[in-house]
Amino acid sequence: MKSYETAIIGAGISGLACAKKLQDNNKDFIVISENIGGRILTSKDGKNNYGAFFVCSDYHNMLKYVTVKSRIKLSDFCFHDKKMSYVLYEISLLPYLSQFFRVKNYLYKFRKSLRRLRESAQYISQKKAIENDSFLYNLYMQNALDFVENNNLEKGTKKYLSQALYSTTFSNINQMNAFSYLQFLIPLITPIYTFKFERDKMIDSFKDKIKIDTVKNLEFKNGLYKIYMEEKTIIAKKVVLATQINWSKNFCAISKTNKSISTNMLHVKGDLIIKHSQKLYHLFTPPSNTQAIANLKDGSFLFYFKENQPNLDNYSLNPKVLAHHFWNPAGTINGHNLIECKRSENLYLIGDYNIAGLEESYITGLYAANNILQI
Repeated sequence: MKSYETAIIGAGISGLACAKKLQDNNKDFIVISENIGGRILTSKDGKNNYGAFFVCSDYHNMLKYVTVKSRIKLSDFCFHDKKMSYVLYEISLLPYLSQFFRVKNYLYKFRKSLRRLRESAQYISQKKAIENDSFLYNLYMQNALDFVENNNLEKGTKKYLSQALYSTTFSNINQMNAFSYLQFLIPLITPIYTFKFERDKMIDSFKDKIKIDTVKNLEFKNGLYKIYMEEKTIIAKKVVLATQINWSKNFCAISKTNKSISTNMLHVKGDLIIKHSQKLYHLFTPPSNTQAIANLKDGSFLFYFKENQPNLDNYSLNPKVLAHHFWNPAGTINGHNLIECKRSENLYLIGDYNIAGLEESYITGLYAANNILQI
């Protein structure tokens, strides 16, 4: 059995971030994964993102490895509440303006703390970084619904913000914590863009260290990890688990995690016929089975829904399904359970189990690599 200093299991953005940092410091490692990119999934032609859909302008680590495309503007959105459809910039918004500006004030404070968190979480664990910031920690431990009620934001949240959250978190606000509530509203104050993930730029320096395989089991014995794959078995001194938490927790003595969310995605060819169909993004009110629609401007659209597939004829002329993907989990953002990254002296857990988002996941990979490098 071949041995390695470090084995990274999973090649989503956190696993790749860890690998890139180790490679830049000439460390011995192997990456084992069923695919490259994880939930950064694209169409077969690579033109459209099926998974992670946007990047923020302050994703300083991620932006090195993406090509920014079009900006997603607030004027691009249409909101659907049962039989009602409305856009953001219209007279009906006026009664909610005071709440809108109040939310923005909270968001500016939150973004400032989040940026500090991103800096510190490269060298201390994400869990400790949140606990060290009383503002962020209190938000994480508070229910979003309580936050909304305590700050008199109910009407504006129900009219506009709940749809925005439903389309990005696939959750109702009574399921999430206040940290996630504010985090996924940051696009209100920070520019966001569609993007193309430059995978080759990310992995070019270590692509020969990536093994496409499935890990079946992990065993710790005599100070080493034995990693059982479908094709072979290897040994590693250190292991970084960059897989979804429902699998990783079995090897980390974790009994309680945040609740996972799931969604179905269809790539559909056809022209939209719903009201305000000229808008690019259509957001629906929970608990609607239809969650969001993204017009790709190429005669096709992405259609997100919870469970049973809706009748697409209600949304499009002559719809034809090009692709279907069931994201399960699509993330684990609902709850108040903070999990430590370093599980033992040589075992690390990275990814989006505490905080969702490409940048946050990337930084957990940097933290694990810095520990291995002893920075």
